[in-house]
Amino acid sequence: MKTMSTYTTGELAKLGGVSVRTIQYYDQKGVLNPTTISDGGRRLYTDKELKTLRLILLLKSMGLSLATIRDLLSEENANEILTMLLAEQERHLKQTQQVTENQLRTVKQVQNSLSDLALVSQKDLGGIENMMASQPKMRRLHGTLLFWGLIIDVIEVLAIGIWIMTGNWVPTAIGLPIVIVIAGWLVRLYYREVRYICPNCHTIFQPKKADFFFSRHTAKTRKLTCTHCRYRGYCVEMIGQKSK
Repeated sequence: MKTMSTYTTGELAKLGGVSVRTIQYYDQKGVLNPTTISDGGRRLYTDKELKTLRLILLLKSMGLSLATIRDLLSEENANEILTMLLAEQERHLKQTQQVTENQLRTVKQVQNSLSDLALVSQKDLGGIENMMASQPKMRRLHGTLLFWGLIIDVIEVLAIGIWIMTGNWVPTAIGLPIVIVIAGWLVRLYYREVRYICPNCHTIFQPKKADFFFSRHTAKTRKLTCTHCRYRGYCVEMIGQKSK
């Protein structure tokens, strides 16, 4: 029988390419605990914790907080959620990078074969259609959010600056309601444009408004109740998708 490898905190840190302090911090936060503690008080880890460490580092590189990672790993459907999260991250990276030479070559081939649709499968057509439709929509949504976010910042700075410099609170009284209205409109716009994938039934759905507004969320996921199967957990965000 093969003996299970065990690692000390220092050995695990070296294998994971992080500092001992990082391992200790993850332990304190309850996201990476040792398998056992020796009689001498040494914290011992196995290959399982090494894999978990590498997964944590990957998820952190995607912008997820430790608290979110801990919640995700504790979910019953953790593997399903993580698989879809990584797939969505891959899709996002492909959408935001410049169109590659291979993609241009594919589009050219389809254009040349439009007279003979038998040469092009439905899957190929659907993939190209989704790619072309989602990229502009993603850019427009992000551009709109960025533009109006800057407008909000300018109004806030000017209104508060005038108040501090002159003691005149009228611009602030006028500006803040405008900021609230714009912010509310942006939230509604975001709600209207985004959809989520349920890790339990794989349905793409639009959540209830109250669930959307008050749920915990990250840049990639939101803890929601699926409107189709009633599963409650982190669902992966998609932009530019229609609900089923």
